[in-house]
Amino acid sequence: MLWPEKGPSLSVQYLTSDLRAKAEHHRADTGEKTQKRRAKTIAKMAEDCALLEQQGLAVAILQRGEVRYVTEGHDAHDLMRRVEDHIGRTGSGDRWDEAGFFARYEPRPHDMAIFIVGHPARYPASDETGALTPKDLLKAALWTILALSIAVTILLGRWLLRMLSEQILAPLAALRSASAAIRKGDLNHALSVRAQDEVGMACADFERMRQDLKRAKAEEIRYENNRKELIAGISHDLRTPLTALKGYVSGLRDGIAQTPMKRQHYLDMMHESVETLEHLVGSLFLFSKLDLGKVPFHLERLHLAPYLEHFVAEQRAAFRADTELSLRAPAARDLALVDPMQFARVLRNLLDNSRKYRTGAKARVEILLEHHVGTIQLTWRDHGRGVKEEHLARLFASFYRTDEARSNVADGSGLGLAIAKAIITAMQGSIRAEQTPTGGLTTIITLPCAQPEAAEQKGTSA
Repeated sequence: MLWPEKGPSLSVQYLTSDLRAKAEHHRADTGEKTQKRRAKTIAKMAEDCALLEQQGLAVAILQRGEVRYVTEGHDAHDLMRRVEDHIGRTGSGDRWDEAGFFARYEPRPHDMAIFIVGHPARYPASDETGALTPKDLLKAALWTILALSIAVTILLGRWLLRMLSEQILAPLAALRSASAAIRKGDLNHALSVRAQDEVGMACADFERMRQDLKRAKAEEIRYENNRKELIAGISHDLRTPLTALKGYVSGLRDGIAQTPMKRQHYLDMMHESVETLEHLVGSLFLFSKLDLGKVPFHLERLHLAPYLEHFVAEQRAAFRADTELSLRAPAARDLALVDPMQFARVLRNLLDNSRKYRTGAKARVEILLEHHVGTIQLTWRDHGRGVKEEHLARLFASFYRTDEARSNVADGSGLGLAIAKAIITAMQGSIRAEQTPTGGLTTIITLPCAQPEAAEQKGTSA
């Protein structure tokens, strides 16, 4: 449909070539039934001539000077003359110009000659009214489709490039930047990628890894600071009784203690220093084993109310002169999973602190047991010297004492509350401290409730 408007059309060329081929076949036919076959060939040639006539052409076929076919209304000799005027008198050839289409086929020897003259029909550029032809419409449609295809391809390419940049290139650039920051030791460089595809998931995993590394680094720094404080505390608290021991031994060796009474005093002081050392080393050994998880815990289901009643009765008998204990424990049947021996160590440490830091002649301690949904809370409240607000957060750290000068080692090593926290944590509980409103220190222990065994449940329901 896009064939040029000038020059022979495909149908004219084809029909002309077909006529020549059939004329060659007609000339070469020398068989026994030559007349019949030649008659059939002439009939087929007439079909081609009819098609050429539909294109606006006139055809004449001569054989040995005799006219075998001529277009109706035309004279064969006139067609011959018109062809000779345009392409010469002899030989085969064709010509198409403004005057029309002229063709002649005249092989040697001269057995058959074909003459074609006329103006082949063409599609005009437009009809008389100026309307576009189907050919023009098709051209316009094809050019429109081509332009739209190019525009869609460009827009699709820009969209794909933007999507590639937003979903792959930008997250990868942010990932490279974050990894470079971590490589330099900067764990505060956050990676924020909103994509939800595989690249976004990888960046989210990387961000979680950064946060884990940051927490691990902070924990490492905290442990390192605790280790330094632990070494400093051990060094100080061991040096004080050792210095005292060295002084007393030097006094005995140099003869300063000349009387039996003075020598006995030196020996008593030396014994006290040795006991301080023994207590300090024992506490340090226990804390180290707790920190490493080397202390075995034998957890039992206990009703804390009777357990606390027994503990308070023992301590009242032992410290009746300087300690006043009171207990409020409702008769609830909630069970706690605790190690009785280690839990008693926690209570004794709390009692020792309350007695050491009392303000009057007696240490007043109130113990309150409360039952909540899923937990049991024990509140230990004394009315001693208390602790300032800024010291509460570090009260359970190892070797921490509110007396920064650590002038009196006999008052404590600073490991009692740290040991208490380690024991409570090992029993899946928590411990914290706060100020008593009327003055003093309040320690709150929270333990999870334990489920009773099947036999107990059956007995209760029965």
